[in-house]
Amino acid sequence: MNTEKDRLLTFQMWPLTFLSPADLAKAGFYYIGPGDRVACFACGGKLSNWEPKDDAMTEHLRHFPNCPFLGNQLQDSSRYTVSNLSMQTYAARFKTFCNWPSSIPVHPEQLASAGFYYMGHSDDVKCFCCDGGLRCWESGDDPWVEHAKWFPRCEYLIRIKGQEFISRVQASYPHLLEQLLSTSDNPEDENAEPPNDLSLIRKNRMALFQHLTCVLPILDSLLIARVISEQEHDVIKQKTQTSLQARELIDIILVKGNYAATIFKNSLQEIDPMLYKHLFVANCLLLKFAFLFLDLSMEEQLRRLQEERTCKVCMDKEVSIVFIPCGHLVVCKDCAPSLRKCPICRGTIKGTVRTFLS
Repeated sequence: MNTEKDRLLTFQMWPLTFLSPADLAKAGFYYIGPGDRVACFACGGKLSNWEPKDDAMTEHLRHFPNCPFLGNQLQDSSRYTVSNLSMQTYAARFKTFCNWPSSIPVHPEQLASAGFYYMGHSDDVKCFCCDGGLRCWESGDDPWVEHAKWFPRCEYLIRIKGQEFISRVQASYPHLLEQLLSTSDNPEDENAEPPNDLSLIRKNRMALFQHLTCVLPILDSLLIARVISEQEHDVIKQKTQTSLQARELIDIILVKGNYAATIFKNSLQEIDPMLYKHLFVANCLLLKFAFLFLDLSMEEQLRRLQEERTCKVCMDKEVSIVFIPCGHLVVCKDCAPSLRKCPICRGTIKGTVRTFLS
């Protein structure tokens, strides 16, 4: 029963329709009966009386947290980058929920299983692996589904739930990319000039963090054009998660400026025409916001750039938190936890991603 394929073969007489044999086998279980009774091949733990909202991996973690199979699945960080090593185990994450508000309709067991740990305020949680943050949990929310919806390239998520599950979730939200690409920092400006390449990348960094899959060819193009150094190239290339590579690539393009943005645009057109169309073609029709640097003096450009990088709450520290789903980057990491709505568009903040500007 050491292989998922062998375990799956035992479910030929499986009686339930709401819990798939594939999910159970992936979570380490094989069917023993009677009824819906299953056992783990590694720890021998047995479970039955499954309910419609049960998740096989979550229940395995909750009842048998010391299972060696789970340990191998969850604790081997050698194959991917982990954002918070201290939160790598289910037990460590679960301990953070001791003061979790009882009024929140999502249980700590579900969140810890899905890779999240509690930030200690309101209902804010963060993934130990991809560093993606989520909040504003509602009745019926499934942490695994929300994880796959907003952070589809998290290596922990891919390893535990599989690409098929993630693709199924993404397919359930066909307009998610358009939603992430539809934000304007100045929606009230009716006379704004069309955005340039750099401003489009800046405004839509959240969508790029999640949907940019071919990072290395763009990285190579930037190196060949001498926009980035070999050291900068290698630092990003060494990241084992594509999502982290994408995040650092976009950040470095924003720092390097217009030439880097042009190279990015040209490379993207070749390697991902669909994302290119969404970002650089459709967006020019959908977005209206002021072209900040049009006919401005150097002093005014520098002033506005500094203003753009300053937290809009404390007016002191540098911005570093991107809000989901609106994509605005307007506050620092210290001010973000206290906000429920984006100070720019007043939209509800469902999650956060940290970004770094040089």
